[in-house]
Amino acid sequence: MTEAEWLACNNSWLMVEQSTSKVSDRKVQLFVCACCRRHWKRLSDIRLQKAVEVAEALAEGIASGEEARNASKQASQAARSVLAHQLRRFVDLVDRTLTGSRNTWANLPHQLAEVIANEESEEPRSDLYQWAYLDEQEEQMKLLRDIFGNPFRAVDFSSEWRTDTALSLARQMYESREFSAMPILADALQDAGCDNDDVLNHCRDAKQIHVRGCWVVDLVLGKE
Repeated sequence: MTEAEWLACNNSWLMVEQSTSKVSDRKVQLFVCACCRRHWKRLSDIRLQKAVEVAEALAEGIASGEEARNASKQASQAARSVLAHQLRRFVDLVDRTLTGSRNTWANLPHQLAEVIANEESEEPRSDLYQWAYLDEQEEQMKLLRDIFGNPFRAVDFSSEWRTDTALSLARQMYESREFSAMPILADALQDAGCDNDDVLNHCRDAKQIHVRGCWVVDLVLGKE
C-alpha cells in the first residue's frame, strides 16, 4: 500500500493489515477499544465497560494476564443475560478485545459495524443497512486516523519540544480523555520550536476527533 492509497482508504481492516511494520499492537488494541467506547451506552452492564477498560490497560502494559482473564470471564457472564442476538454479538466482540491477537483485533471494527447495521435493519442488502454500516465505518476511520496518523510519514519529534507545558497538557488530556486543549498543545509545541505542519494541523483541526492513543499526544509522551 502506498501513502496515496493509505490516505484514500476507508477499510479499517485493510489499513491495520497493511500497517504491521509501522503501527504497534498497542495502537491497534486502543483503536478497537475506542470503537467500543463509541457505543458506551450499549455497554450498560458494568462488567462490559470493565472489559474495555482492562483491554486498554492491557494495551498499555499495566494489566496482567490474570486481570484480563477475569474481565473476560465477567464479560462472558454478562453476555448470558443479554437476550438480543445482535447485542450478544457485540458483547462477544468486547470480550475479544481482551483475549484476541492483532489479527483478531484488526477484524473487530468491521464486525462491530455489521452488528450496528443489523440493529438498524434486519435486511443486509437494504439501503438502511448499507447506510448504517458505512456511517459506522466512517466514524471508525476518524478514530483510526487519529491514533495511527500517517505511518508513511514519520515525524522526527525533537525532545526539545517536550517542554513542561507540553508534557503537562498531554498527560492531562491522556488521563482525562478530554482533548479540548489540543489547540493549546499546538501553541505550546510551536513555542518550543515545533514547525511540523502535520503535528500542528492535527492539533488545531476543529473537526478532528481525538481519543486515547492520539498520535500527537503519544509523540509528546514518548509512547509507541
